[in-house]
Amino acid sequence: MLDISRTLVDLTSDLVAINSVIGNEKEIADALFGVFAEYEIATQRVKNSLVSRLDFGKEKTIALIGHLDTVPKSREEQTRAKIENGNLIGLGTCDMKCGIACALKILYEIKKEIIFPSQNIVFVFYDGEEGPLPNGITRLLAENKLQNIDFAYILEPTCSKYSIGCLGALTAKLEICGISAHSANPILGKNALSEAAKIIKKIEETDKKIRKPQKIDGLSFYETINVTQLTTENASNVIPSKANLTINFRFSPKRTLENAKEFLFSIIDKNLIKTLDCANSCFVSADKTDVFLRNFCEKEIMQAWTDIAQLNAAQIPAINFGAGDIKLAHKPEEFVNIANLQNFYELLKKHV
Repeated sequence: MLDISRTLVDLTSDLVAINSVIGNEKEIADALFGVFAEYEIATQRVKNSLVSRLDFGKEKTIALIGHLDTVPKSREEQTRAKIENGNLIGLGTCDMKCGIACALKILYEIKKEIIFPSQNIVFVFYDGEEGPLPNGITRLLAENKLQNIDFAYILEPTCSKYSIGCLGALTAKLEICGISAHSANPILGKNALSEAAKIIKKIEETDKKIRKPQKIDGLSFYETINVTQLTTENASNVIPSKANLTINFRFSPKRTLENAKEFLFSIIDKNLIKTLDCANSCFVSADKTDVFLRNFCEKEIMQAWTDIAQLNAAQIPAINFGAGDIKLAHKPEEFVNIANLQNFYELLKKHV
């Protein structure tokens, strides 16, 4: 049984100890479902995503949201958090089990009448964030489980800044054809990798052109396009007749998804491209955020995609707001600074 009365650091460590690599979220979802049952809070469940509501009869309702999954682990010991030099180290500490721990501590302190909320609160914990869409948020929206929410905080790592926008993401695959031949007689074939190299060069040249600082309302970000995978299936003594190349385009909140696709097609013939995954960008305007935010936190546009895009598209104003540094997410020695985690928790309480 998960004990949410434990310290924030201990609770984060307990969550890290539960293996929740993407696709394997059932155990941690069961544990959190047990927490809500212990505190007699009704919970809706869609696969391994949970929604629990605390209704205090207030005018406004906010949501505290966290994803349960982590990226795949590279070493078994990463699921055992450790403390070194004031940091809590372990898989998911930063992204984003420290955020889940903060939400659970809010729940505990409300139930123990340490915190007296000024708003109704919805706790949302979901699966599948670290992979392609659809994920848990997609399914919860489709089944109308996220209704009557005035504002949402996704507790992604932002160094305690308000991340009021995010980049869009477009992933596409190209199948490049050549002619196979024995590697001892390459003139009899056409090397698909050589053709791929031409496209890679074009992508790199495009990236240099677009990877320049842009701003919205004084907040900086940049676009980037990269080749992230290149594979063949031939033997080592065969000139490959086919190469598969994957391109990932992270695009500006100024672009729509359709505009991003048009930009990609301007570089590469659209007949060669198969879209694997796509997600819109977003930027939340001040008229939708300012009543819920405080003037002592900085704002930013996240140099990544997050589910605030899905929520805002569903007319639920949402931002990222969490402890930890997004630059540490997915790294082998991922960590969250303990002092920063505790400071963030004090900030979060001011928003409840």
